[in-house]
Amino acid sequence: MYELYWSQPQIKARAHPNFLKVQSALMNFWRSSNPNSPISLSQTLTYADRLRIRQPGDAKFALGPHIDGGSVERWEKHGYGLGGVYDKVFEGSWEEYDPWDVSGRVSAVMDNYNGLGACSMFRMFQGWMSISNSRAFEGTLLVNPLLQLSTAYLLLRPFFQPIKQLEDVPKEAYLAADNWVFSGSEMTSELQGATPGHGQELNAELHPHLELDTSMVHMPEVKPGDFVAWHCDSKFSSSQP
Repeated sequence: MYELYWSQPQIKARAHPNFLKVQSALMNFWRSSNPNSPISLSQTLTYADRLRIRQPGDAKFALGPHIDGGSVERWEKHGYGLGGVYDKVFEGSWEEYDPWDVSGRVSAVMDNYNGLGACSMFRMFQGWMSISNSRAFEGTLLVNPLLQLSTAYLLLRPFFQPIKQLEDVPKEAYLAADNWVFSGSEMTSELQGATPGHGQELNAELHPHLELDTSMVHMPEVKPGDFVAWHCDSKFSSSQP
């Protein structure tokens, strides 16, 4: 990972007319339930990212499933709670949660703990521009496309615990709804995989119902100049080449 941010090739790529068109098109996915939200959905801003080069067979930077843009801040009233981003989920109406509503994101705070790579501004998407050919199982990116469902599950996960453990029953019985109960007075402060100052880590043990081994899908094959983007709440990882 090279800490290069403002090299001439990077600046030219970010300022290319085609890239700006893609940015504008991506912004159209978002909408605002509050017309007075202080945000523009028509003017693009450039986020300066680094340069990453992975050699064939390199498994050192093969990140597991995780989410950037904060971790414990998603549950904190002084984090995402400032904008009420996930209120519908916590109120029990997860079906009404709109991951594309931008209004609450403006005032949400995603970096209460100054984590490495944290950002104080709202990033609608994360992404990268390819400078080589890459396809599935060649070190490319995997994402979980079930945005509303996976986010609701992730946020509600700390409130539930299994009756029978996985080592005691078959997987199907372990995941069954009647094997999980509201923690109530037994609830702890654990937010599975969330640590102050770090992005949230996901795995099969802590988040069994995400079924990460089957719900994470590879990005399509990319060529030099292709741009890949994913929603700021997306669960994503890098595959081993």
